[in-house]
Amino acid sequence: MNSARWLLVWIAAAVITLAGWGAFEAIWRGQGYKPTVMDSFDLWSQHRARAVKPAPPLRIALLGASRIQYGLSPAVFRDEAHKLGLSVDPIMLAVNGHYPLAALRDLANDPKFTGLAVIGIDSRGMDPKVWEMQAKHIAHYHHDWSPSREVHRRLLTRVQEYAIAARPDFAAATLVKRWFDDQGPPYKEYVTFERDRSGGTDYVKSDLAAIRGARVADLKKYYPLYTPPTPDTWLDGMREVVRWVEKINARGGKVVFYREPVSDEHYHLDEANFPRASYWDRLAAIMPARMVDFQDYPELNIPTPDTSHIDIKDIDRHTRGFVHVLRKQGAL
Repeated sequence: MNSARWLLVWIAAAVITLAGWGAFEAIWRGQGYKPTVMDSFDLWSQHRARAVKPAPPLRIALLGASRIQYGLSPAVFRDEAHKLGLSVDPIMLAVNGHYPLAALRDLANDPKFTGLAVIGIDSRGMDPKVWEMQAKHIAHYHHDWSPSREVHRRLLTRVQEYAIAARPDFAAATLVKRWFDDQGPPYKEYVTFERDRSGGTDYVKSDLAAIRGARVADLKKYYPLYTPPTPDTWLDGMREVVRWVEKINARGGKVVFYREPVSDEHYHLDEANFPRASYWDRLAAIMPARMVDFQDYPELNIPTPDTSHIDIKDIDRHTRGFVHVLRKQGAL
């Protein structure tokens, strides 16, 4: 009898919990919020581990910052390559707000990596001052990543795909604190994030004028405080990167550097401080890798509403165009 009563208690508790969860989800979804995967060191490490799996398919490490992470779709990349008769595994290793050369160095020093490394970057992102921006991700992968963390991250990703309650900004303590501090509901994000670590910026859901204005203002403030290295100093520093690329090439891998689309004030400020002829083109002359500048390919001239990132509606078009450029370049 006691066992039967305890069973009823557990069933009742489960029903109440599920009903409460369902009500919580319904209330917030009714206000326009959606579940989203949350990025983490573990999620990055999970995908980094895929980059060194043996081929086939061809492992393609997509390195970069937000312009790659919110500009290329691994799923579309894979499907478009398949139409060309290619078997590839695109792996999103870009990190929002972090330049990627530390990740390229890590792949160069990993004898298991024999695939294609695509590095989304501009000349400013190659300055040695910012090489270590992804160093914490790399250290986590080599020192903290483990089978138990992988199991936990895979389960967490599944939950986050379907439940708003799994978002940290919707934790009970966070919501209560916001209520007491009179901060209102959580920020309604216009950026989506997927289990493959790709994302997208939906500018229809945002105040585009404010975002664009803030980005341009930040750049205008940043460049006067930042002194670019001279072209000769910069190019001399790049000789170390040349050695990393040579390591990958020696194992049968390939490397592509990709300057992604930017526009208007962002483009003009970049060109004023890092003119292409003095930096990018000089590097192309000594770099044993493909150097792709968006300006040279009509299919890569994609609008950037905030001057720096393409809109979510253009990600598929951008990805398909990029696959075809890689094919023309002989990288695929």
